[in-house]
Amino acid sequence: MARRPTGSISRLRLPVLIALAIGTHVAFVIGWNKVVLPSCFPAGEAPAPAPEFRTALAAVVAEPKATSEAALLPGERYIASNRFAVREGAEAAFEQRWAQRKSSLLTLPGFRWFSLMRRVATEGSDPPDDYSYISFTIWETKKDFNFWRKGPAFKEAHGGGGIMDFLGMIVSGFMTSKGPPKPFFWEGLAPVASADSQRLLSGPGGRPEADGKTLLDPEVFVATKRFNVAKGREEDFEKFWSERGDSQGTGFRFSQLLRRDQVPDDNCNYLGVTVWDDRAAFEKSTGMDDAGDMLAGQPMTLLYEGKLVLESEAGP
Repeated sequence: MARRPTGSISRLRLPVLIALAIGTHVAFVIGWNKVVLPSCFPAGEAPAPAPEFRTALAAVVAEPKATSEAALLPGERYIASNRFAVREGAEAAFEQRWAQRKSSLLTLPGFRWFSLMRRVATEGSDPPDDYSYISFTIWETKKDFNFWRKGPAFKEAHGGGGIMDFLGMIVSGFMTSKGPPKPFFWEGLAPVASADSQRLLSGPGGRPEADGKTLLDPEVFVATKRFNVAKGREEDFEKFWSERGDSQGTGFRFSQLLRRDQVPDDNCNYLGVTVWDDRAAFEKSTGMDDAGDMLAGQPMTLLYEGKLVLESEAGP
């Protein structure tokens, strides 16, 4: 009996793989416009695979929720993000796709900041999941995000230049990622930015020389801390964050506290984000004080190299 070829995709399998890829990634594109997926994970547990896309448009697109949150800090930014499980050995090819993709972010109203982030090792902690990359976009308001999401710039960024461009994006995504990306959404609170940071302008499409074999050099270093704030302690925690001791220093770029703009089905409802020039600057910084009984579980620190950074004139 003839053996099937190994180590490559046979001609018979290629159409099947393309069809599966199209179904998966079209679901993602539709998902950005119609659904919300859960994001973080229970303390000490890896997340289950992304569930089927389901109708939950109101959770992301609706105007601010009518709740008794008047005492909470006002949202001053809106953050839309995706997590990607990139196949081992395909990291450079994944970065190349972003480095060469079309993007008009800098021309859009309300755009503030973008980075593609690659997760790096955290001392004493094993990776909690397979999401090794994050795309992270800061907007002025949710309205600005929705303008991009519904407009031609979204189509352009997702292979909308023609059928061959779209098919190329689908196949590339299938070959580099283990599944569809997982979006999550936040309100940005208490932003603090350095006035001395040099503006970065590479952004998506800004590194056409990327060869798909060598990882892009990092442009910033990003420290994130995930919090499970106890029910009823949100106001206290936000006040604690906004009044925390000054941890800025040489190489500090900006920081924000992020509050989930979804009804969480997990234990991650706040995210602290601090961006530095490099890892050395981060490691010289002073850590945040213990939040004590305001938390329902231990916080988790995840570190990233930020690449393809794009900043508006107004900054983050």
